[in-house]
Formats: sequence, structure tokens, C-alpha cells
Amino acid sequence: MKKIKDPSKKKTQKKLPLHPFEFVWYILVGLVGIWGLTYIVLGLIATHLPISTEDPDLVKANAKILELFKLDFLGWGLIILAIAAVSAVVVLILFSNKVDRDYEKNVRRAQRLAQLEAEELKEESIEEQKIVVDAEVEPVEEPKEEKIEIKEAPVEAEPEAKPEEEKAE
Repeated sequence: MKKIKDPSKKKTQKKLPLHPFEFVWYILVGLVGIWGLTYIVLGLIATHLPISTEDPDLVKANAKILELFKLDFLGWGLIILAIAAVSAVVVLILFSNKVDRDYEKNVRRAQRLAQLEAEELKEESIEEQKIVVDAEVEPVEEPKEEKIEIKEAPVEAEPEAKPEEEKAE
């Protein structure tokens, strides 16, 4: 029995956005690289493969290119392959910087949103505290109690001391 894969259990992988311009450059660099490899193979066949017929077309073409440009198929293939490799590195560097900038921009955006949410939560908690404080400030009516007045009893006056004059007499 074959196991049927559950589509809900698929691992979700982040897809990196591939800009159309980037995609075109990758295709062009790949084609140039294949072109260079083809020239290298043709050059190797023309110089090292023993061919039984007299003056085959490949050997004639290799000799004619060597006569015109001072390089044969192998030399031109290496140059074209080197150009493709350098172009591929440049394209990768340019678009990796773009992806890094986008990633950093998204991280900064997420940090700003988190900070705004934290501030909103803080403001909400402050508003809740204000509501609680306002509720506590409202006047509360206390039951009226009878006030008992305490009256001081009249204190009997002590006999006043006689002035010194009276004592001297």
C-alpha cells in the first residue's frame, strides 16, 4: 500500500521572491556558460581527438579561428566561461544585497510594530488605571451617626490668692 501524503502536513518553506530581472540574468549567464563549455569541448575534440579523414571541418574551423584571432576554440571557450562566471558572481552579489536590504527593512518594520503595540498596551493599562483611580475618587456616602457633644463641666474656681498687700497687713 502506498502512503497518501496529507497536504495539511506539508512543510511550509519560505519562498524567496525572485525578481523577473534577476531571473533573466540567471538564464543569460547560464546560456553564456553553456556557450563557453561548448567551445571548450569543440577545441578539445579538434586538437586531441584522432580523426581519420583528411582535413575535417572542425579541424579547419579551429585552424581558421586560430589564424584570425590568435586563439583556438579552447582559448575562446575559457574566456567566455570566465566571463559567464564573473557575471554570475556579480548578479548574485547585487541581488543578495537587495534581499538583505529587504530582510533588514522587514525586521525594522516588525520592531517598530512591536514597539507601537507595546506603547498601545502601556496606554491601555494607563487608561485602565485612570478608570480605577476615578472610581476610587468618587465620594462615598457614609452613614450619618449621631454626634455626641461633650460639654465640659464647670470647674469650681479655686479661691484666689490674696494679693501680697493683704497678706502683709
